[in-house]
Amino acid sequence: MTDETATTGVGAAPVPQASPAVAPEAPLSPVAAKLVAAARTLLARGGFKALTVEAVAAEAGAYRDAVRYHFGSKAALVAAVVDSLAHDQSLAAVEQSRELPSGPERLHALVAADRQLVDDRDGFRDFFALLPHVVQDDDLRARVAALYRWYRDLYTDGLSEDGGAAAGQRLRDLASLMVAVTDGLAVQDLLDPDGPRLERLFGLWEELLRREIGGPAS
Repeated sequence: MTDETATTGVGAAPVPQASPAVAPEAPLSPVAAKLVAAARTLLARGGFKALTVEAVAAEAGAYRDAVRYHFGSKAALVAAVVDSLAHDQSLAAVEQSRELPSGPERLHALVAADRQLVDDRDGFRDFFALLPHVVQDDDLRARVAALYRWYRDLYTDGLSEDGGAAAGQRLRDLASLMVAVTDGLAVQDLLDPDGPRLERLFGLWEELLRREIGGPAS
């Protein structure tokens, strides 16, 4: 087993960091990324009960205490797994949308990115497998709630003309709805892949958003 962390001796566990929490916008270290990938593999193989810190470390080929070193706790690792399911795509979509004029073009880019997210059925299966445990654990629920706030702020930034600094409550509410609609349509797609076509539903959603954003500012 290998790990990039400092150790206290041959075969010893890495020395834990004082503040291992990682902000959503910060990239994971290579070992942390391996731990997240290992957690997803174990989740798909054996469900949430398979996500012990020892099993995750072993699956990643890391030291026994690697989860504690890189994340601080199992809850922080699980939150990182949740974030990994949509982080890169959402961040890239908003960054690319900021290069477009505010209005229909930018809105179309953001909705199209959400449409692509729903195509990742494996990612949403992982998310919905974790969700019951997220809701029942106070620490984990708080961490994932913080992620949702970050995603809502990210989409508010994408929708606003000034980068989000002075976005009104209406735009923040629309950003919340964008996140909720994407999650909801992902549920429907997983339950009934032959149901209503996603292109039509996202097209309707974009039309409704366009009408709302074109209304009076809050």
